[in-house]
Amino acid sequence: MRKLISDALRQKSGGQDRSGGGAAPALDRTFPSMRSLAPPPAENDNPLTDLCAAVEADLRAAGYLR
Repeated sequence: MRKLISDALRQKSGGQDRSGGGAAPALDRTFPSMRSLAPPPAENDNPLTDLCAAVEADLRAAGYLR
């Protein structure tokens, strides 16, 4: 990868090496900019949620809760 980039820069600058004392060639932005990464939305990760719902359903079925 590094060799491909250096070869492309060398071809763009007319075959001159960048260490030749001349100004460094400006890089073109040929690739679209990456979109910024954002964390996923927060979720309640309580593992007892399903258990609590099942217990509540059983208590309602038994008549202890309305």
